[in-house]
Amino acid sequence: MDSKKIRLIYKWVFGLLSAFSIIFYYIYNLVDGQVIATDYFNSYETYTIDYFTTFTLLSNVLVCVWFLVAAIDYKKEGQTKILSQTTANCVAVMITVTALIWNFILVPLDDAFPSKPIPQTANVINHIISPIAYVVYVLVLMPNKININLNDFFLKKFWIHFTLVISYCIYAMVRGEMRYHSGPEYKGILYPYFFLNIHGDGLIGIPGVGWFFIAFFLILGIMIGFSYLYNWINNKVCKAKYYQKSFKTI
Repeated sequence: MDSKKIRLIYKWVFGLLSAFSIIFYYIYNLVDGQVIATDYFNSYETYTIDYFTTFTLLSNVLVCVWFLVAAIDYKKEGQTKILSQTTANCVAVMITVTALIWNFILVPLDDAFPSKPIPQTANVINHIISPIAYVVYVLVLMPNKININLNDFFLKKFWIHFTLVISYCIYAMVRGEMRYHSGPEYKGILYPYFFLNIHGDGLIGIPGVGWFFIAFFLILGIMIGFSYLYNWINNKVCKAKYYQKSFKTI
């Protein structure tokens, strides 16, 4: 099997797996009803809004859409705006933030890992399998990549990464403040993540405001560091013999 078919199968498999996980987990919670009853006071509307506006969900949607578009329009991969190297790097950084924050902050500190098999499976797909699959593809398998000046990319393109994250942060904070002043029923669902809750007591003795600034600078550091790292790896891959032979053109 040649590299073109391998790439095509890879994109279809992980694109559809991501789509299935996103949709199935949403429907599962609707049918099961436990989360909606305990966390969302039986409000299916509030649950739906919250489900589709977490950073995890949005970054996984980006991965899913990118994989499927790249599978459908495979002849233009690396050439159109949505399939460009810049977009791929941006999505890779976003999904890396999702994976690192969930695995190393939310799970150990906020007990984010669910207890039931289906939620466990969906979370593993969304926070481990899809992020790894996407980053591996972009770094190792994506065709038509070019050598990039790391500092030029940061100065000219990093604003895209930053704008996406800061826009989400503003949205989450505004929504949280509106809920904070709307009534006690929203107390447990003010913000999508504990480190955004500036009104909370925080964890391990750090107040909510402190966690907010810790998270902000930590995520910014992750974004800058991994943006540089992924572009550096891409530059190395572009010079590799296997890439020059089979991946430089589709």
